[in-house]
Amino acid sequence: MHLFDRFSLGPAAEIAGARPLGNGALVVQARAARAGNVQVYRGDEVARPDLATVRIYRDPDEIFRAESLRSFGHKPVTLDHPPEAVTPRTWRGVARGHVGDEVVRDGEFVRIPMLLADSAAIAAVQGGRREVSVGYTCDLDWTPGTAPDGSPYDARQTRVVVDHVAIVAQGRAGPDCRIGDADLGRRLAEAEARAEAAEAALAEREGEVAALRARVPDAAALDALAAARGALVTQARRILGDSFDPAGLDAEAIRRAAIARALGEAEAAAMSPAAIEGAFRVAAADPRRTAPPHAPDPLRDALRQRSADAPTPEAAHAAMVETLRNAWKPAGAR
Repeated sequence: MHLFDRFSLGPAAEIAGARPLGNGALVVQARAARAGNVQVYRGDEVARPDLATVRIYRDPDEIFRAESLRSFGHKPVTLDHPPEAVTPRTWRGVARGHVGDEVVRDGEFVRIPMLLADSAAIAAVQGGRREVSVGYTCDLDWTPGTAPDGSPYDARQTRVVVDHVAIVAQGRAGPDCRIGDADLGRRLAEAEARAEAAEAALAEREGEVAALRARVPDAAALDALAAARGALVTQARRILGDSFDPAGLDAEAIRRAAIARALGEAEAAAMSPAAIEGAFRVAAADPRRTAPPHAPDPLRDALRQRSADAPTPEAAHAAMVETLRNAWKPAGAR
């Protein structure tokens, strides 16, 4: 079944979104098909001469089917409809350009890019001929029904395949589908702006990633950092003891803990980071701190902490001699 659907290309003023090429050709955007609506055809247009008119539903599931959308790509653009389907035999005589392959859904419409490479076609569009009519084949499912908007229909289109897109004086589908309509141009500009913003944001993120990667030390640097920390902890334990645990402490905190032990909390608290580093360097190098602290010795501690009235060694010895001298006597006679 061969059918033609027409759509308006827009006002005769400057075409929104048109892009002239260096060789004089013109790239334009157009809404070329509509879905979800009921269109009225003469009965003889759809092989039903017994009916005066036939209401046909353009089912979105069929119009926007991937195969249907792909069928727009690279099809010829003509001035008015040719008398027969476009084939390699007739192409040269009727083609005035072609449809690009960036065919997309645009709400309830199909949006297509068209390259107009013929001066007569370009002049016609610039002169005000702005409506397109899509020539296509389809099958008709003659099961009557009601469209979502409540419109009754007699048949439904299926298996839509585009043959050509014609530039015509007046279209069946009205002014919603047209070349260079202002709303389409605005939305294209907005889409381009969003794409540019996304590209800028992506470039910014890539820069951040590159900077972060540059800050990650390589294996040699990691080894050097580990060795430096190990040496620092070893020096700190000369002052703080082997039980010192550096987990969770940075280098300054380790040095400050050691200086607090060596010089006192108040002294360490008043020192700047630079002063702490200098004091730690001196304290860690003190040979008196190179030996580990003595193990606990209760006897030594008791001798060091004896009271002031404890007997002297001489007095203790005299007391012992006296005890031995009198040991033979009965307890009551001592």
